Amino acid sequence: MRFQLVPMTSGFAQRILTWKYPPPYDLYDYENEADHILDTEEWGTTLFAVLDEGGELVGELSFGFLDSADEWVPLEDVRAGRLEGCILWVGFGLQPGLTGQGLGLSFVNACVDFAVEFARQRYHYSGEDVGLGVYQFNQRAIKVYERAGFVKYLEQTAEVEGQEIPAQRMKKRIGLQR
Repeated sequence: MRFQLVPMTSGFAQRILTWKYPPPYDLYDYENEADHILDTEEWGTTLFAVLDEGGELVGELSFGFLDSADEWVPLEDVRAGRLEGCILWVGFGLQPGLTGQGLGLSFVNACVDFAVEFARQRYHYSGEDVGLGVYQFNQRAIKVYERAGFVKYLEQTAEVEGQEIPAQRMKKRIGLQR
């Protein structure tokens, strides 16, 4: 399947907020991300809807940059291209009814390729890596990420609703910008 990435819109955002994943994947439910998904400043900047060949909403991509102190780079610094020493950090979600159908690898590759190209063209990102985070129980996602070229480089725990959940960070070498 081919995917098209377009700026997030109110209609897409409202639909994404209704997506529910079965346990234990319900940690990824978008109702927990409403502030982020509804932040119009990010639409078309660091937040995109993913459409299928027929123009139907199938997922979302968001990205940002972490600096060398592991802090999020403010959007005004991103827009100004102040990204020296930063890593491009991606997050994405596939519509719940489409998970487990073999779309993961093409979806991840499309999202990562788009994020890298957009970050390089729009924000002059010249870093060599792209990174992501994933809960360790999500082995199906980890397998897809590994097939897409990501490798684990850090294990950590994430606190979610007062609960410590094992997680890991992964990165993929994308090479230097030419």
